[in-house]
Amino acid sequence: MTTKILCVADGGITPDMMRDFTGLEEHGANVTIVEDKDMGTIGDITDRMGLLERSGIDAAPSCQELLDNVSDAEILVVHVASVNREVLAAAPNLKLVAVLRGGIENADTEALKERGITLINAPWRSANAVADFTVGMMIAENKNIARSHHLLKEGTWCKKYVNQAYIRDLRKCTIGLIGLGHIGSRVAQRLVGFESQVIAFDPFAPADMELKHGVTRVDSLEELLTRSDFVSLHLRISPESHHIINADTLALMKPTAYLINTARADLVDEVALAEALRQKSIGGAAIDVYSLEPLEAGHPFLELDNVTLTSHLAGTSADTMQTSVEIGVGELERYFNDQPLQTVCA
Repeated sequence: MTTKILCVADGGITPDMMRDFTGLEEHGANVTIVEDKDMGTIGDITDRMGLLERSGIDAAPSCQELLDNVSDAEILVVHVASVNREVLAAAPNLKLVAVLRGGIENADTEALKERGITLINAPWRSANAVADFTVGMMIAENKNIARSHHLLKEGTWCKKYVNQAYIRDLRKCTIGLIGLGHIGSRVAQRLVGFESQVIAFDPFAPADMELKHGVTRVDSLEELLTRSDFVSLHLRISPESHHIINADTLALMKPTAYLINTARADLVDEVALAEALRQKSIGGAAIDVYSLEPLEAGHPFLELDNVTLTSHLAGTSADTMQTSVEIGVGELERYFNDQPLQTVCA
């Protein structure tokens, strides 16, 4: 019996990449690949994801190519194309949806549950890229790498910086990770290699979750903030995590500590962080995500000398999109072989 699979490619996961799913034809699959032409660039994709995160599934239009081809599909594979109620109404035979992203904001999870349709994703697709970048941001802010580069380009040879008294070796630092999921655990693994003391707080992880070698769980956010020389965020946005870093929690940090955010902008109260940096009540920060992107002219962060800023680059890697496909193909191999799926999220 043939199982119809519809794959919706775009400028991130291209039609060539989606062709890896044709290997499932040995299991009796019939694979059709269409392209979402409205999502032709990474910029388009980033903008769409920001819209969905802030405004919800109904804020984005349906992909017409998807609607035109989904009527007989049992499995739908997308990257950023929306799987909303309009799409589901056009897909009476649908049994499984694969979103090839870490997030699932482009899928209407409630509507899928109502239909009993399984939702899987690619939760660790950019985990290694973000973990590498996070450690790089720690080093760049602590060691003034970006600032020195900028000054040299302007013709200034600078040997003394605002953090001169607390430039540290990572092996001498306590690094606190807020969140120990796919990314946080990989950051921990890398930092253990630097001989850092790594502590972690994750209010959403099971208490008996096995930790990476060399990582110690702490019982409270307050303990993590007061002990850490670096505080790095690795949570998803939820009502509980929104502005988890705010004026009160920033006040718990050491005056020499650095805040690192390569996760989500809304984890941090930007106004409070800018004020803490301005007052030098914390040592510095390295930020890759912002409440409004691109970062607008005149933003308070741009006036500070104790922050490293990047343009939402943490997940950027030539390997990320292909990893998404590998995860998706692997999950569908398990599906056809009646094996438990590893990434079920609805």
